[in-house]
Amino acid sequence: MGVVQGGSNVQVRVLGPVLIGAGGGEIRVDRPLERAVLVRLALAGGVPVADGRLAVDLWGDGEVSRPVQRLRVIVSRLRTALGVHGASVLRTRAGYRTATSVGDLPAAESAAERMYAAHRSGRYAAARAAADEALRWWRGPALADLTWAPYAAAEAARLDRWRLEVATIGFDAALRQGCGPELVRELAILAGEHPWHEPLARMYALALYRAGSQVDALNRLRALRAGLAGHLGAAVSPETAELELRILRHDPSLNGFARRTRVAGSGERQRELAALVQRLGQHGLGGPLMGAALRGW
Repeated sequence: MGVVQGGSNVQVRVLGPVLIGAGGGEIRVDRPLERAVLVRLALAGGVPVADGRLAVDLWGDGEVSRPVQRLRVIVSRLRTALGVHGASVLRTRAGYRTATSVGDLPAAESAAERMYAAHRSGRYAAARAAADEALRWWRGPALADLTWAPYAAAEAARLDRWRLEVATIGFDAALRQGCGPELVRELAILAGEHPWHEPLARMYALALYRAGSQVDALNRLRALRAGLAGHLGAAVSPETAELELRILRHDPSLNGFARRTRVAGSGERQRELAALVQRLGQHGLGGPLMGAALRGW
């Protein structure tokens, strides 16, 4: 969903439990339905939301008694809760709209865009700093107190997937700078929360290896392989199999600062990798979740 950044001094924050405020102070909107309506309208970026769409977003596709009248009551209560800012919620021919802005999401998105650009151009220190800046806007799971509403559940899932992507690219940038031991604790937590996420598992294994724990690194990759096969019926990607081979061989480039360059036609290495893949009993490809940006470890 888009967001609007002007037209009202009321803001909502969505990267965690919802916060509503204006002029540096909090506005209490205690009723869940009123909070849900304000956030839904704010996320629409100033575009009116039709009654039918708003009803589905709040209550789902099931039959709702007198939805238009119910929305009218909810909006009236919302305006009362907003006090002097109540006029920021408007009724138009096309539906309800608000000039209330989303305060945290645009800032996090701006930092993430800088992160993506820096990572693509190989400026890993800048990418890591921008990732950290984006992640600082999160206060917990997105829209944590509104996930009972269908629209909020879907948006929260999208935002939390994006949060994971930003964190993953930030770790990738740190590893490409030569970091390792100092990342083990954070990667252990994140990889534990997402045990079948291949890029995270590879990064965790690499950090363990750089911390001097070759056995732990190999065990992590083997656990990933067993988990993907047993729970998802999938195989690890060639990148994961190759990293395992390189850890087994104590490949000195694993301790380097720059991303290694793939060498076309490296026949012996490719044959070794193919043999390893065959020995591991793989029957297909389970590609990385974050795409080409995270290939190479």
